[in-house]
Amino acid sequence: MDQKIHIFEELDPLVFCETWGLTYEEASKYLKIKARTMAAYACHGKVTRRNPSSRVKALAAMQHNIWIQQGKQPVDSRQLLIIA
Repeated sequence: MDQKIHIFEELDPLVFCETWGLTYEEASKYLKIKARTMAAYACHGKVTRRNPSSRVKALAAMQHNIWIQQGKQPVDSRQLLIIA
């Protein structure tokens, strides 16, 4: 089963975490943000919810694209098929 993986210009950091099986701490190192900020993206409250900036989304997409080009396989590619 050969699925085509799409190349992204922007990718939500939470989808990036789920797709590659990363913890918030691991993903925060690649995205150059704090793990606490990653956790805030996941909050669903009105006060604490934060939206990722386009810079963070671009970094997530860049890292994703690099790993795909290197031949690495995502842990959960279903997330990518949903948003593509």
